Amino acid sequence: MGNLFYVKTKIPDVIWLLLFGFIIGPVFKLYDPEPFIRASPFMSIIALCIILFDAGINMDLDTFIKVFSRSLLLAFMYYFVNMIFVAALLYSVLSGSISFLNCLLLGAMLNTSPVTLSSLFHSLKRLNFDFKDVENTLLLESVLSTSLSFICVITLIRLIMSPELPLVDSFRNIFLSFIFSMGFGSLSGCFWSFVLNKLRGQKFNYILTIAMVFLIYVVSEGVVESSGALTLLFFGLLLVNSDSIFRKLGFREMFEIEISHLREFHEEITFLLKSFFFVYVGLITNISLNYLFIGLCASLMVLCSRLLVVRLYGYMVKLSVVESDIIKFSIANGLSTLVASRLPLIYDPKGLFVGDPGLYNNVCFVVVIVSVLISMFITPYVASRDIKLISKNVNSNM
Repeated sequence: MGNLFYVKTKIPDVIWLLLFGFIIGPVFKLYDPEPFIRASPFMSIIALCIILFDAGINMDLDTFIKVFSRSLLLAFMYYFVNMIFVAALLYSVLSGSISFLNCLLLGAMLNTSPVTLSSLFHSLKRLNFDFKDVENTLLLESVLSTSLSFICVITLIRLIMSPELPLVDSFRNIFLSFIFSMGFGSLSGCFWSFVLNKLRGQKFNYILTIAMVFLIYVVSEGVVESSGALTLLFFGLLLVNSDSIFRKLGFREMFEIEISHLREFHEEITFLLKSFFFVYVGLITNISLNYLFIGLCASLMVLCSRLLVVRLYGYMVKLSVVESDIIKFSIANGLSTLVASRLPLIYDPKGLFVGDPGLYNNVCFVVVIVSVLISMFITPYVASRDIKLISKNVNSNM
């Protein structure tokens, strides 16, 4: 139904699913939200595992290498500038009623969504223009910022719960988490590609892979002490690209994995999970005027920080006018932001340290809706305007 509404209105299914959950829950109270709230930590971990693995298996290694430096620069610049700006605004709006670290925690949850950006570029296809480079750059940026978001949110929660932890140790932990996650995820991906190669043609390969996804997340978080989110990203990336990697290394034995089947099957699971989770978040959200105001302020700062960062980014990376304008307004948050907003409940169920967990969930709910609407309506408009100006200048010079 959400996809049908998207075709008719050009408003993404994210909005309709969130609103549907909000209507049947807080508005008409057709369901008691308490059982769903109690299950939110478990649901958030499942959603986290699925969306990061999905990001990994849908990324081509050659494309990853080509746009990695551009995407990494944009991801780091925007994520940290946005986090600090949003935190500073919220701290002033809330008049210091919560600590600056808690405001940073909320700012750290905000990141662009690969799922929503895919919908955006699908709508841009009607303009008959080659957006492939900027699309790959933004999609990889969103994947990197998603992973960065989960690492920073978890680190900040631990810092809030253990204030005696030195700040230098926190940054060192973030760096080590990246290194361990890349290493463990890559090794796991190569190992599982070997297993799938041996099991080629057997039934239930995909179900075994999903079981492996959850096992890797648990081992990464509990044993390796790295980021389970980033580990799954590299696990998926190496899993589907193992054959090309081993070919380049000169190995004779090739890994023939049914990549298309794996992606198709996982796409259906991701679609089901995405639909359920968006409705689920809408159902347990309880928006007040206070949360609405804070969410609108945070959304405005998300846009302002994006405009500032893209201007600075343009001095470092050569961008066309069309690319610059698309990047400026591609601020859509989505599933990863909503999942991150539930993490305080996982680490601090009683709210003894992170404060009111409803603040994070409800403010992120507003930011997701506002940022998606900005991206889906303003981005196609500015892109269409720029393309028309380019065509007009070309015709006048002929």
